[in-house]
Amino acid sequence: MTLGEKLKKIRTAKAFSLGDLANETGLSRSFLSQVEKNKTSPSINSLFKITKALEINGAELFQKENDSNNFIVHEEEREFLQIKRDKLRIEFLTPRAANIKVDPVFIRFGPGGDTGFEPTGMHDIFTVILEGTLELTISEEVYVLRKGDSIYVDSTKKRRWRNIGKDDVLSFAVAIKPFA
Repeated sequence: MTLGEKLKKIRTAKAFSLGDLANETGLSRSFLSQVEKNKTSPSINSLFKITKALEINGAELFQKENDSNNFIVHEEEREFLQIKRDKLRIEFLTPRAANIKVDPVFIRFGPGGDTGFEPTGMHDIFTVILEGTLELTISEEVYVLRKGDSIYVDSTKKRRWRNIGKDDVLSFAVAIKPFA
């Protein structure tokens, strides 16, 4: 099932119309329709708005329908999310299963790659920079992270990640899923 199909399934199961979702997110009804039909990809920020309005954890969108007992993910079998608009590629390092409590990923930021400000309350995150230079804004404070630098940010902090260099940035990040 594609991302758009999953979003539509969740939206309709919660008895939300496209208009309801548009009102809750501030996104246009036509944009949301295009996302559901896989005609466009939402930005990270748009995806956060949608998941918040639908009251789901974003990780749920990438979980398999049936949890797997196989926890080995070979490099060539990794699932990924490519967000061209934000110049981001997120590679999932574990199976997309609800019973996994952490979400380790490789995140590649192309030059100019930018998450925009992420809403608070999504998840705590630990990140280490493997290649390149990344600017991290937490609330009003700006930090520059370089190869080998690491940081832990709790979910109460508004944050924005941005590649300020001319080359790709590769980071390893672990999102800690909220406890239900």
